[in-house]
Amino acid sequence: MISLLDFAGSSAGPSSLFVALWEVAKDWDPSARASARPPGPRFAADIEGALLSDGIAEVRDALRDTLKISVLDQASYRGQILAVMKAIDRAFYTIHPRVASLAPSTGVVSKVPEWLREAREWRQVFGVYHEDEASRLIARGPLCRPSRHPTSANADTLADRFAALEVVPRSLNQSGRLVSISHKFLPVDAARGIEAAANVGHESIAFFPVAENAADIVKTEHMRGEQRFVDFRIAPHLDAPASIIKGLAEAGPVDIAIAAELTVCEDDADTLARSLLHHEPGLRLLVAGSGATRAKKDEQAWNETRIVNGIGTELWRQQKLWPAGITAKLSQAYGLSDPGAGQILEDTASGEAVVVVDADGLGRCIVLICQDLQARPLTDDLLRHFQPDWVFIPVMDSGVDVGRWAHRRSFELSGLSQARFLVASSLTLAHWLNGGAQSIPPCGLAVGPAVPAQPETDPTCDDERAVAVAHVDPSRPGYAFIRWRDGVWKKSVVGAE
Repeated sequence: MISLLDFAGSSAGPSSLFVALWEVAKDWDPSARASARPPGPRFAADIEGALLSDGIAEVRDALRDTLKISVLDQASYRGQILAVMKAIDRAFYTIHPRVASLAPSTGVVSKVPEWLREAREWRQVFGVYHEDEASRLIARGPLCRPSRHPTSANADTLADRFAALEVVPRSLNQSGRLVSISHKFLPVDAARGIEAAANVGHESIAFFPVAENAADIVKTEHMRGEQRFVDFRIAPHLDAPASIIKGLAEAGPVDIAIAAELTVCEDDADTLARSLLHHEPGLRLLVAGSGATRAKKDEQAWNETRIVNGIGTELWRQQKLWPAGITAKLSQAYGLSDPGAGQILEDTASGEAVVVVDADGLGRCIVLICQDLQARPLTDDLLRHFQPDWVFIPVMDSGVDVGRWAHRRSFELSGLSQARFLVASSLTLAHWLNGGAQSIPPCGLAVGPAVPAQPETDPTCDDERAVAVAHVDPSRPGYAFIRWRDGVWKKSVVGAE
């Protein structure tokens, strides 16, 4: 005879009980999970009734009364575990931010038990419902759009069984080293967070290349030991903050603005944030490119992006994890020294953490700076576990056209979640590579989910494998603009060139 009573006795409440059961269920093989024998309707009803209790002590007592029911076989035991987890998941769905964004209040307010109100408040302070040394219990993403369908993987997965909750690790692997994951909550607030979306699924987006001409980026090489490094900076004649502010003024109200990699250093990010205080309202979020920090590690600055709201309030920062390398062929095109069989490395320090941000007014957001998009298995696992609404990717490249690496990699990752990918690139390298040719590639790229969650019923749903590029208008240089799902969108094709 086996029962779940030990789990109920050792858990402080539904949050920790879900985590404890997750740790058991994740070790089952898919066949064992799929062949679990569901308990009778009375068991499920008793669990849901227990979760309606108001106080956490009442919930624990009620759960103990139900979970002491023993079963004779492993299939029934597994079925009980999954049934309890599904019941807890359904309870948490009543406080999930997705409920507010997809089903606004009609004036009828249902009673939420006290323990769930406390869980909601805990998340609004710490970003999570529960955490221990190894894992965190978070709201399952995305936050503002439907979650992945349970059959999205075309196989049995534990995570896709749930719509409201997911247990995520506190660190992920990047080529053998552990990268820590921090979680942050931002309120729906114009001053301290991000304002709510007026029209989910039709967000307006502005891309800022900042460096548009051949002379707009300068490069300096350094030797450290046997390794050659190169430092890329905006040319002294450019005023990055002024360029972005001017573009924002011309673009009008914008939900999301994103600038290119290595175009906005920390000092310029300070200036840009101050300038936004005097900018006309209309911007919700700015991913302020990236650039060198003032602080250094072993003589190297970090390549860091700052994310601010419409009035310049700093929301979070993200440092590049994986400095890029430049091989001999590209080094020649960029006017750099010949590294021979080796490579010239970007002269920046490696970041050590990824910040996952829950902005209930916009969704779950992650920033990956250029090469970090290629980091395996970290980026794949990040998308799979955290299911973001948005992935912001500042890059320094010769353009971001369909078929290039940023599109191919974003498309590859688009099957793992419902995320929307936004890539912004400068254009200087296009001039370096094309020898002054007049054909300028797009500076902005947008990629939607490969398999939208609910295309039949969701009004915010994208077309399958949606992709769009944004070009700077020569008559209005400085930025490119698209609106999600409006205008010229195409479908990503495997093997696109």
